[in-house]
Amino acid sequence: MATIKISRAKSCSAAIDYARGRNQLKAADRDWLVQHGVPFETVDTLNNRAVAVSGQLVDPDYAKNQMKQTRELFQNAGKTEAMRVIQSFSHEDLDPTNPADWQRCNDLGNELAQRIAPNHQVAIYTHIDGTGHMLHNHIIINMPNLETGKKYNHNNDWQRVCDIANQISREHGLTVIDREQAPAERRTMAERQLNAKNEYVWKDDLRGRIDNTMSDSSISSYKDFSEHLAKSGIIIHDRGKSFSYEFLDANKKHRRARGKTLGADYEKETILNELELRQEPSDPDIGHLRKYSREAETSYLSSQQRSDGHGRDYQIATSNDHETERDNQRATNTGQRVDSLRISINGIAEAIRQYYSRLVERIKLARLKEQQRAKQLKTARRHHRGLGR
Repeated sequence: MATIKISRAKSCSAAIDYARGRNQLKAADRDWLVQHGVPFETVDTLNNRAVAVSGQLVDPDYAKNQMKQTRELFQNAGKTEAMRVIQSFSHEDLDPTNPADWQRCNDLGNELAQRIAPNHQVAIYTHIDGTGHMLHNHIIINMPNLETGKKYNHNNDWQRVCDIANQISREHGLTVIDREQAPAERRTMAERQLNAKNEYVWKDDLRGRIDNTMSDSSISSYKDFSEHLAKSGIIIHDRGKSFSYEFLDANKKHRRARGKTLGADYEKETILNELELRQEPSDPDIGHLRKYSREAETSYLSSQQRSDGHGRDYQIATSNDHETERDNQRATNTGQRVDSLRISINGIAEAIRQYYSRLVERIKLARLKEQQRAKQLKTARRHHRGLGR
């Protein structure tokens, strides 16, 4: 079965560095693999935490710079630069001691990325370390949508992603978690007994007041949330990693409970994630798109020249006086001047795709040459050892 965790990353680069884990695979994890039957020759090649990688509209080895370039292009990332999805598989579904399952895990992560974030740059890194050594993917989603320019934004995204992950699991014959049987609320035996007798349960009262507050979709910040709770007679306390709620129950008795004792729906992470996902993304400012690569610019302009024959006319727009003065100063300092272009988002996305496609092909060619050189060197060494005998 696959489990899903979602969080926001203020620094996309830091999230990628952690997920890639270059030269950070621990000796204890390598020893564990050898002890469980993974060939030493295979383990000896592992250095990074990520044992399999892939990307959507991005090269996973260069995702940090490519995603940064895209965010600078659209200039709308805000405080959150990326979304981070962790997709974990049980040993029943994927075997961490089987290298073939490492790639299978990564393929499942790539499929999930394509369905939950089409037209976004996504890098998928597969790990085998951690508690229980369960195979899991770190899926890093860059915020800008290459087609619309808007930020990745979905209300109740955890449930949506879980549903899609379950659908993928079913299609591949893997086990599925029955979410309907997973309690969002925690009830003690005393609560269940009172409820069975139709007697007043103060925690149910508290849950109900919080639920009524969260049902108002206009509430999209912690400040709004706490203010509306106060109107319901509830004082919320931020305890660092958790929330606690304080109120007078129907019998005017002072009550206090932590979010985790009420259930997963009332914990700090769940509440804040939901509030943040409700925040409306601002439309991208496409009037000042100056920061993109020279190669992408050349590719885009070439494509427009070819399309002019079909009656499509693209104009190079000039900036206002203040912007022109600033651009001229930059041109003096750098020896380059990039004109401000009023172009469509679809055109930009195509330019980015063409640029990254050529980059990926060059990387593949370089890797192929490196493999050929290694093979030739290995053959030469064998021949040399044969002569020595």
